[in-house]
This record gives sequence, C-alpha cells and structure tokens, in this order.
Amino acid sequence: MDILGGYQRGGGARRDVDEFGRERRSRPHNRKPYERPSRGRGGRGGHGGNQGSGSMVDESNDLESRLASLIIKVGDKNAPTLQNNLEALSVVLEKDFSKHEITVLRTFRQCVLELPWKAPVYSTLAGLLNAKNSDTGAKVITLMHEVLRMSLAAGQWGSVKVLMRFFALQVETKTISAATLLAMIDAFLQPAAGKMTAQGSCFVFIAMSTLLWAGRALRENAPDELETRLLAVEQFVQAYTEANAGNTLTTVLHDAPPKGVNILENLLATMRAVADSGWKIDAICAPHAMFASELAQATQHELPALEMPVDLPAGSYYTPP
Repeated sequence: MDILGGYQRGGGARRDVDEFGRERRSRPHNRKPYERPSRGRGGRGGHGGNQGSGSMVDESNDLESRLASLIIKVGDKNAPTLQNNLEALSVVLEKDFSKHEITVLRTFRQCVLELPWKAPVYSTLAGLLNAKNSDTGAKVITLMHEVLRMSLAAGQWGSVKVLMRFFALQVETKTISAATLLAMIDAFLQPAAGKMTAQGSCFVFIAMSTLLWAGRALRENAPDELETRLLAVEQFVQAYTEANAGNTLTTVLHDAPPKGVNILENLLATMRAVADSGWKIDAICAPHAMFASELAQATQHELPALEMPVDLPAGSYYTPP
C-alpha cells in the first residue's frame, strides 16, 4: 500500500483512489469535505466575492492536514513498502517544507514524543530530510534539541528518555556525529559521578537507555569512547547498589522476589548481553540501513551543550518503572 495515496507528485497519472487505496465513488455525496467544490459565500451558485481567497485557504489547510496525516501514518506497518514510503514522504516534505514548516515540525515533534516505538522510522525520516536539504535537517534537529532542553528544565524524564533515543539513532543516519552524542551522554554521566542520589540514578538510567540504542553506531565510530562510558556506568551501578543495599531502586514483577529487582543492575546485565552480541537487537528495526549510501553523504550538525537542571526537588527525578 502506498502511504502517499493520491498525493505524491511527479509519479505519473493520479489514481482515483482514497488514502487506503480504495476506488473513489463518483457520487458527490460520498466525497470527503476537502474533495467537494468550494461554494464561497454566494450560496450554491458559488459566486461569492471571496470565493477565490477562501478556496486558497481551504486548499492550504487541506494540504497541511494531509501532510500531518502522512507523517503520523508512515511506518505503522513494517511492510515491504516502508522503504518506498519513507523515500516518497521525504521528497514530498522537502518540497513543501518552506510553505508548511510549522505544520511539519509540530507534527514531527508530536510523533517522536507520542509514538516512541516508531523512533527508528522518524529518525530515518529526519536523516533523509537532512540528506536532501541540510537546512531542513538542521531545523528538524534544532527543534528536537530545543524540546529536549525544555524537557530537562521541566523534569519531564519520560520525554527526555525518548528524545535521547531519537538522538542516539541520529548517529546512524549521519545527522549528528558520534562525538556530539557522546557529549550529550556525558552531560548525564558527569553530574552523577560519585552521587548516590535520586538525581544520579535518574541520569545514569537515561544514559544507559541511550547507550542501548546507540551502542552499534558508537562501536563502529568510537569504540574506545564507548568502552569508557560503559565503565563509568558499571562503576556507578556497583557503588549505588552497595550504598543502597537495604533500600534499592526496585520494582516488583510478577515473577520477582518480594523485594523486587534492582533496575539499574538489571539494565546493566541487559547492556552486557547486547554488547556481547555486537549491539544487535533483533526487536528493533533499522530502516536507515536501506538508505546507507544516501545518508553517507549527509551534512552532520553540531548541537549546543546540554544543561542539567540544578533546582529540581529530589522527589521530582525519574524513578525507573
């Protein structure tokens, strides 16, 4: 199924089908609101004085709604057409970005935050936009960095974790460098060093979660630096576990002991297992690999240093579930 339906430009004659690939009915009363002819303000005859301007506004709104819908739906199914859908959508968005920048950026931000299971899809889409036009890519990546900065300041740790995952995958798409991501990870690890506190465990948890998604790219591009961060994480988890032996960061699972399990220890064990397998996680799709040659030519962007919050109450820090 072509996710672009009848919207894609330059692809030959437009098929008379709806967005689900079904034949459109020719009867006027079955048309969707944005398919019906504009009547203007002059009644059914359509001779209102503002018909032209009203029609242009309606057409622009319809196009923005269609663009938003395409961004939301892409990758809903990991189908054989995903590569074609991503490529076609990136072409459409790059062409119309200057006219509908606010809509595209707003929708992209919402999708990354609210559809975290599609992070590989949206990171690849961002990479393709960057490869086609570095200015467009810069605007996308700058927006997401600003959202991350604001989420940090507000203590929105769920959003912070999801956004760091997005940036981890941007190393794979060549939108940012491994050094840039490592600096972002260090912004979490350095304040946590030697601090066996809620803040420290929160920061290290997010750094560990990011490393799981970035491990493969960092292993290829900065293996020594990756090992340094892994060692820092292991040292923190060991010290935190010893310091909180009677009051560990826990969660009670259905098959866990009554006292629960130490989430940081559990996550560290998972990281070790994934590292031993070459940082391959079969459950995570890698659509960026289908565009390796195109992404390799992309411009990489530098990002400002992250600033960690210093005035949040201890109880506001994220406790892993």
